[in-house]
Amino acid sequence: MKFKITLFFSLLIIASSSLLAQVSKEKFNFDPNKTEELRVRNGLPNFFKKLKAGEDVKIGYIGGSITNGGLWRTKSIEWLKSEYPKANITQVNAAIGGTGPEYGACRINNHLLIRNPDMVFIEYRVNNGGAYQGRALEGLIPQIWKQNPNADICIVYTISKGMIADIQKGNQTNAGKFMEPVANHYGITSIEFGLEVVKLLNEDKLVFQKGDSPSKGKIVFTNDGTHPVEAGHDIYRDVLVRSLKSIENFGTPGIHKIPKPLKENNFSGASLVPVTQAKFSKNWQNVDLGDETMINDDLTDKNGGTKTLFEKAMKTETIGETFTLKWEGFLLGFTSILEAKGAIKVEVTTDGISKIFDMKSRNGKTQTKYTFLKELKRGVHTTTVKLIKLAPGKVFQVGQFLVVDHQ
Repeated sequence: MKFKITLFFSLLIIASSSLLAQVSKEKFNFDPNKTEELRVRNGLPNFFKKLKAGEDVKIGYIGGSITNGGLWRTKSIEWLKSEYPKANITQVNAAIGGTGPEYGACRINNHLLIRNPDMVFIEYRVNNGGAYQGRALEGLIPQIWKQNPNADICIVYTISKGMIADIQKGNQTNAGKFMEPVANHYGITSIEFGLEVVKLLNEDKLVFQKGDSPSKGKIVFTNDGTHPVEAGHDIYRDVLVRSLKSIENFGTPGIHKIPKPLKENNFSGASLVPVTQAKFSKNWQNVDLGDETMINDDLTDKNGGTKTLFEKAMKTETIGETFTLKWEGFLLGFTSILEAKGAIKVEVTTDGISKIFDMKSRNGKTQTKYTFLKELKRGVHTTTVKLIKLAPGKVFQVGQFLVVDHQ
């Protein structure tokens, strides 16, 4: 009798393991050129299991400014706390305004994963989630699951004015077309916030941007065409809430298995390398960043600060000064102060091949941002950067390096 019971439970475990394997290997073929409000795929079963059990649940967010200081995040957390009052729900906001998934893949470990989230919302469509044809976005997923194979992931699609025409036709946006294949490949749930916004716009119940048309009696969605005002964030929250409620009992909890990469040279091995790893010539100085070097659990409203881009930094005002970095991967970038076109020029020499590079900003003004060089063949490289032009009153400042490889 004991043998039969043991055999029964052994078969049960094998059957359960087989089910988990089938779930993890299921392939999804949602059309990446079209958009729907909810594509469940493998769902969020681990997340809901912990919520229902009243456990500690830490939710992580990574994306751009719509999430960084966005009320949809705060409002959704408030709803989750009211819906699952026994659970201890906390959050880590690692979104940074004006940054895309190429930078996110490099920093996700430093800013988010070291805090061990149980659930991660990714919001990058407005900030060009299709950067590097989706390879940057893809790089986020394996990093999350290597740190915590039980962490569930959800991609959310926010909307900006230039996306309206596509979404009105039920089409995915140019960036989203590279994000959806990633969601299909890894079984990631995706939620489209934009369809509800466009629906209200078509019903003449919403003005997308203040001043577009008379707004009396209507919802004004944004003031600038991108960042929702509070009423706009209410729409985002409501779409998220109804999507989450519809899938709270869907899926089989278990460990996420990382499949073979969708694309070669994805950003799954991307990392931040401290500026101290480079060898600098004589006339460089350490930059006093003060308290800005401390990264806390909430990056909200720190968009313009150096804290999210520099842990340590070096600067020079002397033409001809250099720094040299030995690195391994296929793409190198660095955080820096960028200026108007032509204000700062450097000569970049990698493995003996030189090219002039303009450290120009995206808006023609001084920006604390990041920039990437040209992709190379994967391997060990040595790069030397030499300052060859500096406008009067400007400074060439660099921070941590962005080294991209795949695992």
